[in-house]
Amino acid sequence: LHLFYQYNPKGATWGNIVWAHSVSKDLINWIPLEPAIYPSKVFDKYGTWSGSATILPGNKPVILYTGIVDVTKHKSKNYAIPANMSDPYLRKWIKPDNNPLIVADKNINKIQFRDPTTAWMGRDGYWRVLVGSVRNHRGKVIMYKSNKNFMKWTKAKHPLHSAQGTGNWECPDFFPVSLKNENGLDTSYDGKDVKHVLKVSFDVTRFDHYTVGTYDTKKDKYFPDNTSIDGWKGLRLDYGN
Repeated sequence: LHLFYQYNPKGATWGNIVWAHSVSKDLINWIPLEPAIYPSKVFDKYGTWSGSATILPGNKPVILYTGIVDVTKHKSKNYAIPANMSDPYLRKWIKPDNNPLIVADKNINKIQFRDPTTAWMGRDGYWRVLVGSVRNHRGKVIMYKSNKNFMKWTKAKHPLHSAQGTGNWECPDFFPVSLKNENGLDTSYDGKDVKHVLKVSFDVTRFDHYTVGTYDTKKDKYFPDNTSIDGWKGLRLDYGN
């Protein structure tokens, strides 16, 4: 098992963020390894912020992460892959030179644009990923699509979901949950008796909230149930800060 997390190797305060990496066989005992991702390229020179991992066909892991490209904190979406798949610890990760994969267009706030989710594949064979953002105090998750090669991404015509007055959305997660059993589902699962969960972190409050609802796979739109409230009055994931 691999755990990646945001970490400041220089102190217990925010800053100098790298991707720390630990491994475990039982989720109890963990072995810390050297950082997997740290600023080293022109597309992440000023920071390597949050993102997610996706397992591609052939059991090949890939990490999508947020790179800080300049002192104004403009952000891009980059990828990293293991340098040696035969290493069970996956100690070393490389960031290919064809990065970045995703950059903000003129209609996107380039500063409030971060934290790509784990990707999922639709019935049409296209990968999808979400990136947190905001426009005029309306928090949203922007969807991007890619063909099977995972390398060329195009912004969808509309966000998967948004909510007025919620401010910038960070660290989104989007995944299916079964209504029939307690087993987890692959992010690409598309079947009966399923609801979807959209979790976001509100930059205004620094709290994580979530809604439960329905994902319309034909329209690529998410609709929270009537019992799920968008915003900081809704369901809260935890009470940490």
